[in-house]
Amino acid sequence: AMKMKGLFASVILFSLILPVAAQKRSAANQLSIKPPVAETDNSQVLPIKRVILYSNGVAYIERRGMVSGNAEVNLSFKQSQVDDVLKSMVVLDLGQGRIGAVSYNSSVPAGARTAEIPFSVDAKTANDGGIAGVLSQLQGARVSVSTAKGVTAGSILTVEKRSTLVETNKPPVTTHFLVIASESGEISNFDLSEVKSVKLLEEGTRKDVTEFANATASTRRRDAKTITVTSTGSGQREMIVSYTIAAPIWKTTYRVVLDEKGKPFFQGWAIVDNVSDENWENVQLSLISGTPISFIQPIQNPMYRYRPVVPMQQDLNLQPQIYEPSSGNLKVAGEDAEKDRREVPKSVTISGQRQLGLINTVDGSLGNNFTANSMMNLPSGPRKETGISEALTGNNSGVSTAASGEELGDLFEYRIEQPITVLRDRSALIPIIQTKMEGERVAIYNEAVRRDRPMGGMMLTNTSNLTFEGGSMTVIDRDAYAGEALMERLKPQEKRLISFALDLGTLVTTEAIEESEPAKLVRAVNGTLEVHYFKSNKKIYRITNQTDKLKTFYLEYPIRAGWQLSAETPKPDITTQRYHRFRVELKPFAKAEITIAEQQPLRDSYQIGALRTADLELFFSKRFINEATKQRLQRLVDLRAQISAIQQQLEGLENEEESISDDQKRLRENIETLAKTPEAKALITRYVDKVNTQETRIEAIAKERAQLEAERKTLEQSLAAEIKGFELR
Repeated sequence: AMKMKGLFASVILFSLILPVAAQKRSAANQLSIKPPVAETDNSQVLPIKRVILYSNGVAYIERRGMVSGNAEVNLSFKQSQVDDVLKSMVVLDLGQGRIGAVSYNSSVPAGARTAEIPFSVDAKTANDGGIAGVLSQLQGARVSVSTAKGVTAGSILTVEKRSTLVETNKPPVTTHFLVIASESGEISNFDLSEVKSVKLLEEGTRKDVTEFANATASTRRRDAKTITVTSTGSGQREMIVSYTIAAPIWKTTYRVVLDEKGKPFFQGWAIVDNVSDENWENVQLSLISGTPISFIQPIQNPMYRYRPVVPMQQDLNLQPQIYEPSSGNLKVAGEDAEKDRREVPKSVTISGQRQLGLINTVDGSLGNNFTANSMMNLPSGPRKETGISEALTGNNSGVSTAASGEELGDLFEYRIEQPITVLRDRSALIPIIQTKMEGERVAIYNEAVRRDRPMGGMMLTNTSNLTFEGGSMTVIDRDAYAGEALMERLKPQEKRLISFALDLGTLVTTEAIEESEPAKLVRAVNGTLEVHYFKSNKKIYRITNQTDKLKTFYLEYPIRAGWQLSAETPKPDITTQRYHRFRVELKPFAKAEITIAEQQPLRDSYQIGALRTADLELFFSKRFINEATKQRLQRLVDLRAQISAIQQQLEGLENEEESISDDQKRLRENIETLAKTPEAKALITRYVDKVNTQETRIEAIAKERAQLEAERKTLEQSLAAEIKGFELR
């Protein structure tokens, strides 16, 4: 729809402007668009001098340059970059100048800009006749209509739509007629297909058309924005503009060369990408390892808030208000500005003549300028052919790092000391690390990865003061490709297992055993019998070295929540957050066996007052309790049985009493009925005798119930006291 707006706006302008120009009317009555008057070009350029790339996808850009007079710096950005620039830009004038406004072309949505215009051009308008649809929305506007018969002026009344059937088998032809009323009261209609031009005679209408065209055209110019920084002053002075923008993350890739003893030589490269529209020429490049918080907030476009419409009150009776005066003095504390005194690390260069293909110069350094297109210079003249690992172990290898680094709080910075040039839409591979490391060849076994064989790898120790960002790693073992690996971030003095190939010279078999151990502890706590025992899990690893070389074997055993290593298990050499690591030295063609036993402490609870005789027999058979404890618990079971028997007697008495009550109710009803009959006197006497007998039984039931309840209460108190004071002996 936005594209259609721009298209039809252009159609309208051409249809309204060109015919009018052909008629050579006066300038006051012509509709035209004038380009903005070019201002004096005071714009100056600030080249990029520093780039800091972060591993969270943000780049810090610093521009520096000399400006003079009233300077104006125009910076071009992509639409997606403007939000980041506006919330992070810092502008400094290091001379006597004063920073003025930082302005940019606003991006009011076209819908908001055209909302106040009394007409619109969209796809629906175009299907309804194009210019006819627009003119129908300009009712009352004064226009001048030019046709072959002449020119007629008037106000638009409407646009009439007529359908004419030309041929029987074809759809009707639609024709639009413009109806206008002249100042003399004459109403005329014009077939728009015969109209040469329609000129808008009112300034307000022409302004609306121009504003609509500009708003719709702005939607096609979203990709570029210019931010203008101004500074007023005199003479030459240095100006700095810095900001952050989204950028591709910088990546690391490593090469590790192992000598015959397995000692690693470590080399790291950083891959940076310049996807901006400018070249990075001789910039100071830094690479930051870490994850600072970063986000995008849409602040470049004007934002509107909803405001409620509050009606005016009919009667406003406002009383004057009296407010307390403020007390106390307002004191503004001054702050002393501190300069950044961070020490710049010494420049580290690459020296020597054999550097794993790194750039060599006459003095052994990286040179003054390192570019993405630089060629690697190899030493000339005859020399003895040696392998990479042999070259690195020589006394004159000249191994040194290619970049300096320092901690920045939780971050770590690699600072490339030599200026870097990376052209736009180009990437560069830059050396940042080169050092000897501590390490040894090892075999790493993790049953979850592979059951029969371990992985070949190395135990790497970061003996440098640098933090290595995570990345891919290529391993060269004695002048031959050995495999590849992935490494997570490695801090100074941190050790890390790295596997890069399958170890075909070591065989591993496993055997698992699960069992439950006898109870370790039985105790009574607050009327509860607690039985503590362990569930055990045992695993036997049988390892065979099938080579004629000494091997260092690491077994990774997962740490499980709630489980702990038993005393018979050897102490692990390393314990991480997820694994116990056991180290085993394997002689040539030797076998070894590691038994790892775990215990899981468990607890079963039983209410002492709810135990049965069958439960006691089970506890005794499992040796949870001895004979004396069994007899004491049996007494509790017997007490509970006596209480249950009394409860049953009470329930029987209650049922008997309810039955007597129901029978007496029936007898009373019968007696009441027979009392009206003289012949039933004998039967009444019989009923009365039975009621007397039942009353005697009810009295006896009451006595028995009271006796049973007292006995039950005594037994319950004895049971409660026994349970509360029960202890295991």
